[in-house]
Amino acid sequence: METEALFYRLLTAEDENKVDSILADAGYLLDDESLWQPLGGYENNFSTVGNQQADPTGALVDKIINGIDAVLMAECFSRGISPEASGTPQTMAEAVERFLGIKGGRLESIDARQRSHLAERLQLRVVAVGSKADPCYLVIDGGEGQTPEAFPDTFLSLNKSNKLRIPFVQGKFNAGGTGVLQFCGTRNYQLIVSRRHPKAPKKVADTTSNAWGFTLVRRMPPSKGRRSSMYVYLAPGGHVLKFDAPGIQVLPDGDGRPNQPPQPYKRPIEYGTCVKLYNYRWKAKAMATTEARYELERYLHSPCLTIRVTETRDYQANYYSTTIAGVWATMKTEDGGETKVEPGFPAYAELNVGNAGRLPYHIAVFSEDVVKRHVPNGVFFTVNGQVHGRLPQDFTKTHLKFDYLSGHLLVSVDCTNMDGRIREDFFMASRDRIRQNEAYEEVVEQLEEELKNHQGLRVLNAARRRKEIERALDAERSSVEAFQHLLRSDPTLAGLFSTGMQLVTSTGPGEPPEFKGRRFPTYFRLVKEPDDGLVKHCPINRTCRVEFETDAENDYFTRIDSPGSITFDPNVCQSWHLWNGCMTARFRPPGGAKTGDKVRIRVTVEDVESQIKGGPFVCKLQIVMDKPIERPSEPGGTSRAKGGTGEGSGFAPRLAVPQILEVRKEQWSSDDPPYTAFDALRVKRNGENGYDFYLNIDNTFLLTELARARDDEKELVKYWFKYGLALCALGMLQQHRLTHGDETNGSQEIEKSEIGNGAIDDSVEIVNQAMAGLARVIVPIVRRLYRGPA
Repeated sequence: METEALFYRLLTAEDENKVDSILADAGYLLDDESLWQPLGGYENNFSTVGNQQADPTGALVDKIINGIDAVLMAECFSRGISPEASGTPQTMAEAVERFLGIKGGRLESIDARQRSHLAERLQLRVVAVGSKADPCYLVIDGGEGQTPEAFPDTFLSLNKSNKLRIPFVQGKFNAGGTGVLQFCGTRNYQLIVSRRHPKAPKKVADTTSNAWGFTLVRRMPPSKGRRSSMYVYLAPGGHVLKFDAPGIQVLPDGDGRPNQPPQPYKRPIEYGTCVKLYNYRWKAKAMATTEARYELERYLHSPCLTIRVTETRDYQANYYSTTIAGVWATMKTEDGGETKVEPGFPAYAELNVGNAGRLPYHIAVFSEDVVKRHVPNGVFFTVNGQVHGRLPQDFTKTHLKFDYLSGHLLVSVDCTNMDGRIREDFFMASRDRIRQNEAYEEVVEQLEEELKNHQGLRVLNAARRRKEIERALDAERSSVEAFQHLLRSDPTLAGLFSTGMQLVTSTGPGEPPEFKGRRFPTYFRLVKEPDDGLVKHCPINRTCRVEFETDAENDYFTRIDSPGSITFDPNVCQSWHLWNGCMTARFRPPGGAKTGDKVRIRVTVEDVESQIKGGPFVCKLQIVMDKPIERPSEPGGTSRAKGGTGEGSGFAPRLAVPQILEVRKEQWSSDDPPYTAFDALRVKRNGENGYDFYLNIDNTFLLTELARARDDEKELVKYWFKYGLALCALGMLQQHRLTHGDETNGSQEIEKSEIGNGAIDDSVEIVNQAMAGLARVIVPIVRRLYRGPA
């Protein structure tokens, strides 16, 4: 069989079983080890390949990132520049600005049409082909490509330093591209075809410099004494297959028409690379322009280049192609109006923790009408816009206590400029996990503190709580009187709560006043600065908080056009964020500081207009180092790393009487996570050191009991179910406070090493799980006790 014909048969095969038969027809037997070479040049490669991404989306994103790297390399070669030369761009953003003319290397600086055109011009594509149930995917780029002779040292190598000294590309570990293999069907087939860019350098002795090379990577099961599988690639006689052609037909014939998907394998690329992943085991099997896009944007928050995603399978839709530019580039409409996020967001802030360096981060709260699974949510750590790790999914609830923002809060911490050595220790080589070391603990602790105290997040959490409770209270005013009757009837129940406490029906603060910031501020100053200057006292083992006021808009320091800049001299600012006219900063003692030392700090803010109109805004303050503060103790006398409820007291504050609000089946999907028929009573932190209770009135056990009850007993059954569960939950929460301290005000110590492995002791989650079990028996127990002994 001619090699070009073999290539096209493999390219258009949409199932791994078909690949088996094609190889058999060509005489390339799977058990003939002379035809297959070990990936990376060594047999014991399964551990390297198997230690890549644990998630198929993250693995596929690495393939896309490799394509972006290849495109940037091609753009560099096209200008006659060596990528390792001293004058080359030092970051991906700088390369995108210099090579492609995109301001700041930020995709939000160009409109949607330009972003789509960019992806098509660079031929950065993900194309879904094959069947709906068992799809295959093509990952295509018009980048530097490789010659057939260079395949073993590039695509098929492991642990080599191919891009280690090139500053403007992402790939460094020479292994990430293999992460997809374990998700490719049961045989782990991957087809690679490539041709070298005409302006890219080639070895003088390379006789394959103008040919297309292709090979098939697969997994070979243990045999002949090998105890583990081995990944191999097709290379008869030690050489990958090749053929000569001006181009290969790998692109679809267009973007399709309404209800008519485009046809695959219709248009050529003349150089670059195409990778085919057979039977890719990915949960995003529905329309690639919807589900696949949402999945990819979980890992591509702000890629430096756009990617065009095309669906060619037999779906009925209005469009079959879409462009991925990252969630941050698409949050606003092209006229600057906010479409997906709450007013004032996205917001910007910075950490400057230890030796890690500057860690800028963006915060967004998506509107309530945005479907949660359509946007990434949680706290992520990115490098060049690609997610490299995240905090636990429930971090917003269990650590920040923003239950009413859960599923809608997105925080992206940019670690691109993190100190190189710390970054190597911070992220695992698989680029989807974080190593929980000292740097991690320090960054997470400071980030948690900043987010918990962010004015915008606190106000929005309270506002959403108010709206949710007001909706439920319209039908539940009678529960106030009923619950208080219960408390008056039994001193034991009343003892759970603060003395004289009544059920408060107010639902938190009203809408915050609208803030309209200026593009260029007219003032930036310390809040309530004394005439003789601000002097702050700071314990030598803590930080101190300083507030500034301004009329600058929230994105003043991070926008693309004419941003402001801020400098601290000396740079002892640990963190800062700007929100609605208030900039809050935390200053730390400088290294080597001693009690009694005084540090004078100068804060300078400037922009293009201030440089013209009289110079920058300058604020001066002084910090006096005080003696260290001893950490408070746990209720039992043990040391506490955060504030407590009183040294050695052994008592926790009593709880306020909660709101008990009913949730119907049609409301189940609106919460995070969605309710199920077995959820009974769900507790939420109200953001004010208390709780709200939500009763699933369509719980399957309650409905069963109501169906069995006489008509005159149905309201009584509901009463037993509602208040029986509520009182049990309150008792559990109060016991947890007595045992562990008050988790809602931060007194419960949480080991930072437990963040990320799910080991955190969280009373709310424990209670919510227990309520599902109690729901099975609460009504039968109360009924039996109510009626007395048989």
